[in-house]
Amino acid sequence: MTEHLTRREQQVADAVARGLSNKQIASEFGISIETVKRHLSSIYSKLEMTGRVMLAVHVIRSARPEQATVASPMVVSGAGAL
Repeated sequence: MTEHLTRREQQVADAVARGLSNKQIASEFGISIETVKRHLSSIYSKLEMTGRVMLAVHVIRSARPEQATVASPMVVSGAGAL
């Protein structure tokens, strides 16, 4: 996934996966919201995606295994399992 993105596009994609809004991403990187939107448009085009949820899922699934487990829900079953 990331080999086709610029360093800044990768940073923006990672920020989307962390749940940041365009405004928060702009603030974090010291860029305008319009620049964030341009990066997202480029990312969606390069990765053939249609939106930020799809991008976030892709980034999380592409993460190294030790990073991906952070987003995995814990399954608890049976009475008294807690």
